[in-house]
This record gives sequence, C-alpha cells and structure tokens, in this order.
Amino acid sequence: MEQALGAVALPLVAAFLMPVLYRWLRWRLGLAALAVAAATFILVILTPNMSLVIPWVSQLGIDLSIHVDGWSRLFALLIAGIGTLVVLYSIPYLGSREDLGKFYAYLLIFMGAMLGVVYAGNVMLLYVFWELTSISSFLLIGFWNTRDDAQYGALKAILITFGGGLAMLGGLAILGTVGGTFELSGLLANRTELLAQPLTTVALVLLLIGAFTKSAQFPFHIWLPDAMAAPTPVSAYLHSATMVKAGLFLIGRLWPIFHVHPLWVPVVATVGMVTMVVGSFLAIQKTDLKAVLALSTVSQLGLIMWLFGLATPEAAQAGTFHLLNHSTFKALLFMVVGIVDHQTGTREIPLLSGLRRAMPVSAALAMVGAASMAGVPLLNGFLSKEMFLTAVNNSSMGLAGAVVATGASLFTTLYCLMLGHKIWFGEPGETPDEPKEGSRTILVPPLILAVIIVAVGVFPALAESAVVGPAVAAVLQAPAELPHIALWHGFTPALLMTALALGGGLLAYTALPGVLAACRRVTPQRYHLNALYDFLWWKNQAVEKAAKWITNRQMTGYLRDYLVYTLGATALLFFGTMLVKGVRIPALNLSPVGPWEFLLAAIIAVGAVFTARARTRLAAIASISLVGMPLSVLFGLLRAPDLALTQVVVESVTVVLFLLVFPHLRQITLYPRRRSTNVNVLVALAVGALGTVVTLLANGARLFPPQVAEWFLRNSMELGGGNNVVNVILVDFRGFDTMGEITVLTVAGLAVYMLIRLRKQQAGGGKS
Repeated sequence: MEQALGAVALPLVAAFLMPVLYRWLRWRLGLAALAVAAATFILVILTPNMSLVIPWVSQLGIDLSIHVDGWSRLFALLIAGIGTLVVLYSIPYLGSREDLGKFYAYLLIFMGAMLGVVYAGNVMLLYVFWELTSISSFLLIGFWNTRDDAQYGALKAILITFGGGLAMLGGLAILGTVGGTFELSGLLANRTELLAQPLTTVALVLLLIGAFTKSAQFPFHIWLPDAMAAPTPVSAYLHSATMVKAGLFLIGRLWPIFHVHPLWVPVVATVGMVTMVVGSFLAIQKTDLKAVLALSTVSQLGLIMWLFGLATPEAAQAGTFHLLNHSTFKALLFMVVGIVDHQTGTREIPLLSGLRRAMPVSAALAMVGAASMAGVPLLNGFLSKEMFLTAVNNSSMGLAGAVVATGASLFTTLYCLMLGHKIWFGEPGETPDEPKEGSRTILVPPLILAVIIVAVGVFPALAESAVVGPAVAAVLQAPAELPHIALWHGFTPALLMTALALGGGLLAYTALPGVLAACRRVTPQRYHLNALYDFLWWKNQAVEKAAKWITNRQMTGYLRDYLVYTLGATALLFFGTMLVKGVRIPALNLSPVGPWEFLLAAIIAVGAVFTARARTRLAAIASISLVGMPLSVLFGLLRAPDLALTQVVVESVTVVLFLLVFPHLRQITLYPRRRSTNVNVLVALAVGALGTVVTLLANGARLFPPQVAEWFLRNSMELGGGNNVVNVILVDFRGFDTMGEITVLTVAGLAVYMLIRLRKQQAGGGKS
C-alpha cells in the first residue's frame, strides 16, 4: 500500500520543490530529479497487486481508490522506468542554459499524474489525474514559450485532449450512474448488467472519444506532430512511451466490459486501422526527423488500437506486447534524433547524410531502433509485429485486413529505412554544426533501451512471464488459452506478410524520390484536418469570432435582456421537461370563482400591461399600484386578512421607495425594435404560464400524508387558541422560526437606524 501511494505522491511533492532547489543546485538539479525518478521506479517495482479504498467524497461514490494489477503494473514500469532514463538523458541535453526548475517540475508532475491514472481504482479519480496529464503536457510542449511553434503545438494539444477529456467525463458519469458505482472493480463485476442498459452505448461512444483524442487516433491525430515543438526529452517521454499510451490504457480497462458490444469492433478496429495507414502514409513524406517519428508514433498507436479493437484474446495479447516494445524502440529513436539535432544543429533529412563516420554509436543505436520498429528478426518489434499480422489474418477482417496490414507495414519499413539508413550512410552532408558523437552520459539511456530491445527479441519468455502475461490476464479478466511468445512459429502466413512488408519497403526505398512524389500528388494540399483546425482556432479564429458574436448579443448591459435570457431559458427547460417526461396536471378540486375575483384579476392584468407600456416612471408607479392594491383586496375576499394587510404595507412602502429613488435615475428608454417587444411579451406569457402550471402541480401534489393537515386543523383552536390555522402555525407551532425572522428584521432595522444617525452626525460636524 505504502509503495503505491509513495510512487504517486513522491514525484508530485518533489515537483513543487524543484523551483526552490534550483536556486541552490542550478545545473545539478537534474541529479536531484534523477534521484526522485529512480526512487519512484523502485517503489513501482516493489508495489504488489492490491486494492485500497480511502474514503473521500463517499456521498457521491468518489473515493481515493488504488487498484494495482498486471495492466497497471506494465504502464507504471514504463512510466517510471523510461521516465528515469529520460531525466538522465535530459541532464546533458538541456545543460544549464534552460530554466531547469520549471522543466523538472513539469516533468515530475506529469510522471505523478500518469502513475495516478494507471493506479486509480475509481474512474472519477482516474479522470482527475487524466486531466492533470493534459495540463502538465501543455506546459511541457510549450516549455519554449517564446517560440510560435511551441505556442501553436501546446494550444492544439490541450484543446483536442481537453475536449476529449470532457467527453470522457460524460461517459464515466453515465457508466457510474448506470452501473451504480464509480469503483472500477464494481463496474467490472457488473459488466453483464451494464451491457443490458441502453445508456451504455452512449457512455461507450463518449469514452472512446476520450481515448482516441489522448492516443492521437484519426481524426484527432493532428495534435501529435505539432507537439514535437517540445524539447526532445519531452517527446521521448510523453509522446512515445507514456501520455499517448493513456488512451490505450483506458481501452484496456474497458476491454472486459465492452469488447462484446456491437460497436466495439467496427469502431475501435476501424479507427485503429485508418490511423495506422494514415500515420505511415504521412510519415514518409516528412523531412523533419521528429515529424517522421511523430507520425510513425501515430501509425504505431493505430496498430495497437486496431489489435484491441479486434476483441479477441490473441489480439489483446499482441497489442499488449507491442505496446511494451513500441515504448522501448520509439523512446530510443527519439533520443537518437535528439542527439543528432544536438550535435549537428539540424533535423532536416536533406541536410543529413553520412553521419555514421562521425557518430558511430548513435548510428548503431538508430539502426537497432528502426529495425525493431520495421519488424526485423531477433528484435522485439519483430515478435509483436508477427503477432499483429497473425491476429489480423485470423480476425473477422480476413483477407482485406491482411492486405491493409501488410501495406501499412510496407510504409513502416520505408520510413524506418529513412531513420536507420538514409541519414547515416552516403557522403557527409552540409550541416550547421560539425557532426560529432554525443557524450557518454547522453548515450547511456538509448544504449540501455537497445539492450532491452535485443534481450526481449532473443528471450521473449522473460518479458512474457514477468510483464506481458499478467497484463494480458488483467485485460481479459477471464482465463484464455493463449500461444506463448516465441521467436519462431514456423512458416506461417504472418511470416510471408512480414517478408512482403520488408521486401516491398526495401524496394520502394530504392525508388524513394518517385514514391514520395506519387504520395504527395494524392495528399490534399489545401483541404485537410490541420487546415480545418487553423480555420476554427488559429488563423481565421472562427470559433473565437462566433463566441464574440454570441457574447455581444447576450451581454448588452441591459437588465431586461438578461431577464429575457434567464427567464426564457427557464421556461423552455421547464416545459421541455414536461413534454419529454409526459407530465400532466392532475385532476383538481378547486373552489368556485365569483364575479369579484374575475373583476380584480382583470384590473391586475390591466395594471401589468399599463406598467409595461408606461413611458414615464410616475406613470409606471401609478400603474403598478393597480397590481398590488387589487391583490390585497383579493386576499381579503379569500379570507386572508393578514395577507391583505401585509400586501397593503408592502405596496405602500414599495411605492414610497420608488418615488424616492426614481428621480435620481435616467429616464425610461424603450426598445427601438418591435421584435424585442414581441419577445418580451412571449417570455412574460411563458413565465406566467410556468407559474400557473407550477401552482396547479403543487396543488395536486401530496408530498406528505393528509394526517398532517388534519392535525393542524383539529388542534388549531385547542392548542393555539385561534381559528386562522396559518397564523397559529406561524406564531405557535413554528414560533421559534417566526421569532428568528423578527430578530433578523429588528437587527436590520437597527442597522439602518444607526447608519442614518451616523450620517446626521457627520453632516452636523459630530453633533447630534
């Protein structure tokens, strides 16, 4: 228990200390952050499978729950392990020229938030940490906040991921309400009953939107390439190994509940397949190394999403294994690209070639990472790529799915050759800085990742027993006969598909200029998703302009307009709810209405109309008296003399106050447009109808048993000494309430009296 709590709390607490420690440690602050990350990694390793509930907002079903199983352990190891390597890598990469206090604070907040996401046992607690990852990633992407590309990328990322997060919140709220609990264990236990509820489909759609936006699935993938404006350590951590995997983590958590839902396979698998194809197709067209890696990440995330969307245990196993492998080889490649940028001053592929002579270690590391991503044998990526192709070939997609998977893998091979061969071989190019190998410190993290890639590729059973197997079991939540991960499964269709992808990619690489020209001809140049985003949010700012137009229409500065919006919306909601719910006014047993009541009601209506149409304040005051005074007479006719007397007093005092205040105000201004007056009339009629309907509904409702009213009628004279039941209730049965009200009025009156005396004393020079 302590290990799990410590793993989440340690980086969050340390984050707030980083800016303070920076004053004393300066460039050595990275060592302190490294110690925090390493300690967090140790705590993650020591954390056993467990469930813990700490009461928080129990009335709403929201508690500080921790749930650790194989699925969360896999992610926690990636978050803390790769996070430690990234912090080590950032020390020589950033040096002392950056605001390290701010950088490490943001990075540790993100680490703690991600661990909170994967350890959360309550879905609402998961959402809190989920949004904290969006906030911290926004700060990290915009770390170089004076650059336009950083501002653009950070804003795009937070708008898309926050929008998805709001959709996800709606889905979680529906899921918890329908399931009767927000605890993950309770939802998993009641998954059969959940699927029988019609609102579950709505919850699924909203939750998938949240997962797709976070994991950069099509059409929400556009934020990830622009997030590359962040420093390379951020890209290696957030956008390859952790943040973009949060959506996949949610998919894995939802898999036991929703994988049998009719929408799961067509939506999740199709979105994953399209994302893989689009990402790989766009990646080969980029000339910036980080842009190639960003879009290759989109493609690989689509691959994993596709696997989980197939809804078979074998596909879930392949998706889990490839998730692990992708985190290792993609983090390695980001680090190597960062070294290239750091040592040459550029990331543009046309300017880079022949770097292996000056940077032999980096070249070897890049080849290992690129070969693993392409699916070359003896590396971990080959194993999970084979499992992917097998799962797709055996799925309901059949031959069509196999063809698409092979074609997308061919594009994968092509951009992997660009990363692992093009910039390293050939004649040296002209770069802004003279190329040279990176320092030993900056090479250690990618070297460790390369060792893991080779070790898992040669000895996959170790990864299967230690990490992958327990994670798959946690996803499936049911026993399943799964094939063991092995280096060789014989001559299978998947092996043929791999050979076609590798051979076809190598062949396309030999004719790369022609292939790129053909791809660019079919790529939209004007009308695409980024252009739509720019139109809505950045260049044209259509959303902001629309918001300003709406605001200007609403915020007019006139109270009458605000009343129209508020009261009109209230009436619409009220009558709309009645219509949807089928509410009807019950049968009523009302007293007969005589001619005097009709006459007084007509006078009140005439007074209201004259008040609304008055052109001077004096006329308005006189007209409003036609509303109040007849109302007091009506109370008298209905045998309520106390109410009649109260109404007379209130009416008299109100008229006096109006006469005192109105001379100090501007003259009445009428609406210049007839349309506004008509709207006012409609809203007034709607509010009047609302009041009438509410009164009739209240008169027909019986919230309490009739014995209560009968008791008051029977005991009013005997216990209270009065025939007026209302007065007896106020004075005797609820005497303390009435005394409290009188006390409040007395205190208010004394306060007003003291203010008047104080003003007189000030006016008289202090003499009373």
